[in-house]
Amino acid sequence: MPKKRERALRGAAVWAVAVVSGLVAAGCGGDAASPSDGEPPPPLTVAGTYPATGGLREDGGRMEKGYRLAIEMLNEAGGIDGREVRLILRDDGSDPRAAAEIYRELAATDSIDLLIGPYASSITDAVAPVVEAAGRPLVAGLASSSAIWEGKGRQWTVQMLNPARDNLAGAAIVAAQKGAETVAMAYEDSRFPVSAAEGVRAAVAEHGLRLVMDEKYPPGGADHAELSARARDLRADLFLGGGYTDDAIAFTRAAAEVGYAPMLMSWAAGPAEPSFPGRVGELARCMIGNTPWLPTLRTSGLLADNATFVRRFNETYGEPAGYTAAAGFGTVDLLAQAVNASVAATGEVRDAAIRDFLFRSDAETVLGPYGVVGLGDPGSGSQRRLVRLQIQWQEDGQGDLAQRVIYPLSMAEAEACVAG
Repeated sequence: MPKKRERALRGAAVWAVAVVSGLVAAGCGGDAASPSDGEPPPPLTVAGTYPATGGLREDGGRMEKGYRLAIEMLNEAGGIDGREVRLILRDDGSDPRAAAEIYRELAATDSIDLLIGPYASSITDAVAPVVEAAGRPLVAGLASSSAIWEGKGRQWTVQMLNPARDNLAGAAIVAAQKGAETVAMAYEDSRFPVSAAEGVRAAVAEHGLRLVMDEKYPPGGADHAELSARARDLRADLFLGGGYTDDAIAFTRAAAEVGYAPMLMSWAAGPAEPSFPGRVGELARCMIGNTPWLPTLRTSGLLADNATFVRRFNETYGEPAGYTAAAGFGTVDLLAQAVNASVAATGEVRDAAIRDFLFRSDAETVLGPYGVVGLGDPGSGSQRRLVRLQIQWQEDGQGDLAQRVIYPLSMAEAEACVAG
């Protein structure tokens, strides 16, 4: 187990922002030397992985942008107790085993002060045992599979997103309310989509629907046209499932190509991103997605309120933010709050003090409310406060499509439309 980080923080002028990619060179481990009087203190280093390559690169790239903007704004505000914060990200290639090995190396590198979570439930599931064994706190910003936490008694790993079982279940409930009777589901056989499928089955049973197709496929191995044609032939009123954004786009197009126009469609990831209509055009009309975040929410954290985050993200990247970017930004925000709490309580950056804040405190970020099941519970570390919204792409009255909240009904902005 690596030596615990218990470095005293000394206030001083903040160095210039230095957000870097790649791992520190070999041999750079060990405690940083104490600065001389008048010199800036050593930077605080945050490290993790993201999928720069592989099947998750598109979705994971949005998380990375959220991370980088948050680090930039954190340094603009003075860093943490006068120390510049550096971000080191390595490419895990969308591979859980590769990610686990990288985190094993990062956790054992003494110059790495803090760890930050990877993208996707499947990768986080492989990384969590590594950081748990090392006794290093980890905020899993983009992992929603309940299986990562349920019955595991996590002591170091906490969840930002709400459980994936809620991801597609709202679409099934809305479909039942609109008179649907049958459901066809095709989903990727990986942690996040599998959890989302469990929620669909429960909602189907509870609301009197009939599941006529329940098919899983290997990651990256969907025959979108064949699966869409089968759902068409079964005359399913609701077609849903998928994996990540590439699958959502492929299924949407394939359904149209095989002449399948169900009452409603919903995909686990993709439709909630602002870019979705630009990828599929008019096929996005009445498409249901889900999100824990919208740019119109009045949320706020340590680094920014939601309106400021939305503006800065657009200015920095020339594109609107989606929930993946907001979750990445919120992850850094939450970690900064935990470090501040550690410094206030102990005068140092202590893993145990950071862990205690993450497990015991309710907090707020631009993503929304944060709070997890406490230590000692079998599901410790799992999210308990964030609410997931079902959105739908609908006419905005000016010839374009806009996201409208359709579920839960207490927060709905519009009634669901049907496409078929």
